[in-house]
Amino acid sequence: MIFRPRSALMASLLILGSSPLATSLFGGDAASGAQVTAPSFNGPTGIAACGSHVWVTNVSGSSVTEFDESNGALVRIISGAPSIFSEPMGIAANRTDVWVANLSSNSVEEINCVTGSSIRSITKGSLNSPVAVAVDGTKVWVASQGNLSDTAGNVIPNSSFVAAYGTANGSLEESVNGTNGNGLNGSSGISSGGGDIWITNAVGNSVTELNAVNGRVVRHVDGGGFNWPMGIVTTGTDVWVGNLYGNSLSEINESTGSLVRVVTGDGLDGPNSLCVLGKDIWVANLFGNSVTELNARTGSLVRVIRSKMDGFSAPIGVTSTEAAVWVTNQWSNTVTELNASSGSLERIIR
Repeated sequence: MIFRPRSALMASLLILGSSPLATSLFGGDAASGAQVTAPSFNGPTGIAACGSHVWVTNVSGSSVTEFDESNGALVRIISGAPSIFSEPMGIAANRTDVWVANLSSNSVEEINCVTGSSIRSITKGSLNSPVAVAVDGTKVWVASQGNLSDTAGNVIPNSSFVAAYGTANGSLEESVNGTNGNGLNGSSGISSGGGDIWITNAVGNSVTELNAVNGRVVRHVDGGGFNWPMGIVTTGTDVWVGNLYGNSLSEINESTGSLVRVVTGDGLDGPNSLCVLGKDIWVANLFGNSVTELNARTGSLVRVIRSKMDGFSAPIGVTSTEAAVWVTNQWSNTVTELNASSGSLERIIR
């Protein structure tokens, strides 16, 4: 049995996202002057920047789209052999490569972000419905949402996996199993910071912290007001977690694991993905068709962006570049670019 924390939701998103009505129903009010038509998206989900380009996973199209961040122009769409894309979701990058987690094929694809060529497909280790990726120095960490099953086919609780692979050669470096008492249960988000790896456990309503050097458990945090925690990001002092069904954010002290605060209101409605840029946290609100910007130090609201002109339509992924914030919209098959200083719309890429 494979656990999919967003099975019902994903089904509706994928069906509507592939419909010709999706754009008119959810993205048709965007200002035409700010639209760029070129890249092709099909269920855009994960998003990451590498160099001067932005990369997007298309969960419905089993492909990855690369476009130029300066003008939104299409660079390439990658699908088919030799890459193994099958419901690609999570994506992360360093300065040279991009790694993509493939939900259905239990694999991670590494791509050269300059040439777009496939470097390797990683299938070894404990990949079981991998959904999230984070790069930390010489390792790329992958969180799998699936739990193990016993010989009779019964699901073993708290048995999700996190694996780490060498960025240089794809070798398996760490394999962490939730049955070791670290709380990995429906692992759904992952982030690195302060020498540690932080994982959200959607089913277990908890966060697990691992040592980035040896993969050992630092702590298991389950008292942070978590309610189906999904997105997670580290700031250097604190860890922020998006609670999809709690309509809230939990802030955790990175050094102690103690709860700093739980933020509610502020337009938080299905907070699914987070990114940090400068002094602020940006949150994609999946259910609210909006983006919330908060001060990372105080947790105070900077702004809520939810104008129909911005084209938000089931915003599910978010990342940042030097001066912009990028949001994937699953229902309308688009990406929205926001000015990081003002929150104003720069363009909608279709």
